[in-house]
Amino acid sequence: MKPARLALVLAAALGALPARAQSPPSPTPAPRPVAPAPSAPSPVAAGPASVLVVPLEGEVASTEPNWVGELASELLPHGLQALGVAAVDRDDRLRAQAALEIPVVPLTRATSIRVAEALGAERLVFGTYVVKDGTITLTLRVLDLARAGTTPPLVARGPLRGVGDLAHGLSWDLAAALGRAPAVSREQFAEKRPQGSFESMEALGKALVSRKPPTQVKLLRHALLLSPSLDVARLALARVQVETGEFSAAHGTLARVPASSPLSRAARFMEGVAELQIGRYADAAATYGDLAAERPTPAVLNNQALAVLRDPHTKLRASDVLRRALEQDPDATDLAFNLAWALLYENDPASAEYFLRGLLRRDPLDGHTRVVLSWALRKAGRSEEAGHEWEGVLAMAPSYATLVTPDLGRRFERILPSERIRPDARSERSENEVAAGLVGRAERLLAAGDAPGALRDLERAAYLDPYAQKVHLLLARALRTQGARERALNELRMTLWSQDDPGVRAEMAQLLLEMGRRPEARREAEKVLKLDPGNETARKVIEGT
Repeated sequence: MKPARLALVLAAALGALPARAQSPPSPTPAPRPVAPAPSAPSPVAAGPASVLVVPLEGEVASTEPNWVGELASELLPHGLQALGVAAVDRDDRLRAQAALEIPVVPLTRATSIRVAEALGAERLVFGTYVVKDGTITLTLRVLDLARAGTTPPLVARGPLRGVGDLAHGLSWDLAAALGRAPAVSREQFAEKRPQGSFESMEALGKALVSRKPPTQVKLLRHALLLSPSLDVARLALARVQVETGEFSAAHGTLARVPASSPLSRAARFMEGVAELQIGRYADAAATYGDLAAERPTPAVLNNQALAVLRDPHTKLRASDVLRRALEQDPDATDLAFNLAWALLYENDPASAEYFLRGLLRRDPLDGHTRVVLSWALRKAGRSEEAGHEWEGVLAMAPSYATLVTPDLGRRFERILPSERIRPDARSERSENEVAAGLVGRAERLLAAGDAPGALRDLERAAYLDPYAQKVHLLLARALRTQGARERALNELRMTLWSQDDPGVRAEMAQLLLEMGRRPEARREAEKVLKLDPGNETARKVIEGT
C-alpha cells in the first residue's frame, strides 16, 4: 500500500473509533430456543480471506478481564465462517504475524492493516469491550481497506457470563454488515453456538492469552473438563500439541471432535498434519483424500500429495495431485517447491529443475531450494552446473554444507499447517536487485557495529552479483574489523579490479601498513598521491613507512 493510501486508511480507522459518550444501539436480544434448523450454510471454502478479526481492546485496561479480546478473536471468525464469510482464523493471523516478525502484542491500527494486507484480507474488524457490574459491552467496527471507510459501530451488551453466546450472536450481525446476508435466522444460528459454560470460556480465553505451552495445555484441559463439547477448546489444545511436537497426543485430541461439529473439517485437516508428522502416511492419504472429495482446496491437495509421496501402496502420483493444487493457486511457492520435490522423487529431474529455477527467480536467497536444484542437476548428470549451484548453497545457507549428496529420504517436503494458504506477495527480482538490498542492509549493520551480520549478507550478495564493486569494498571493511586482514586485502584488490579508485587504494595501503608490509604499502600510497595529491590517508602511510 502506498504511503498516501495507508495514511487515508489509518485516518479512517483512527477517526472511526466510537466516542466514550456515544450511546450504543439497542442490545442484541438473547437467542430464543427454537427447533433445529433443517439445514445450515456450508462453511466457507478456503481461498483468499476477505475478513481479518483482530483482538478487541479493553477500554479500561487495568480493570478488564484481559482474556475477552482474544476469546472474541477466536470465536468471531468461526461464527463468520459458519455463515459463509471467508474469515481468517486466529492461528492463521498469528502465523502471518510471525512471518512478518510482528510480536504477539496488542496491535496498532497500522500494524493490523499490514497483517490484513499480508493475508490478502479486504476488510479489517476491530473494536473494544468494556465490563461493568457484571455486564459486558462489545463494540465492533469494519474497515474497508480498499475504500478506507468504516461501517457504523455494531454494539452488543449482555451478562459477562454469556460472553461466548454474545460473541457468537454478534458474528451474525457482523456477517450482515459485511454484505453477506445470513441464510439462517438469528435463532437458528444461535443453536450452533459453542457449547461451553462461562468457566470453560474463561479458561479458553486465558489459554489464548498465555504464551507458555504448559499453561495453555493445563487451561485448555480444564476447559474441556468443564465443557467436553467445547470443540473450539479441543482444537486449540491440538494446535498447542502440534506446535510443541506432541503429534500423537494431538491426533488423540482431534479424534474426539465429532463429524457433526462445525469445526470438524478443521479438526480433520489438523489430524492429517499429525498423521504426516508421525509417519502414518496411508492414514494421512485417506484423511486428505476424504477432504478432497468434499472440497479439493490447494492446501488439502498439497498435504494429500505429501502422504501419497511416502505411501508405497498408493496408485496415485504425488506430482499429479500437486499439479491440481498449483492450478488453483499458481502463486503459492510452497506448492511449487513440493511439486519440484515430488518430480525429483519420481525421477524427473528436468521437470523439477524448471520449477526450482522459477522459485529462485522469486527468492534468490532460498538456500533450501538451491540444495534441491543442485541435487536435480546432479541426478540429471550435469555435475558442473550442480557444482555451481552448490557454491550458491554455501553462500546462502552454510548450515546445509553436509547435504552435498542427494538424499531423497529426507523430509524436505513442506506440510501446510492450515487449509488457508497465506498469499505470497513476493514479486520476481533480479539477482542484482536482491544483492543491492543485501548490500544496503549490510552497510547499516556495519555502521551499527554488527560485522558478523554484515558479513553474512555480503557473502550472499557477492555470490549473486560478483562484479559489484561496493560488495567487495564492504566485505573488506567487515573482514578487517574481524581481524581477517589477508582476506580483506584480497577483497580490496577485487574492488580495484572492478574500478581503480584512489580512496580504495589508500585504504589498501593503510591495511598493508597494519600488516607490516611497508614497501608494498608505500608503493600503493605513492600511486594514490599521483592521482590525488591531497589524500591524507596516503600521506600518513608514506610517513609511517
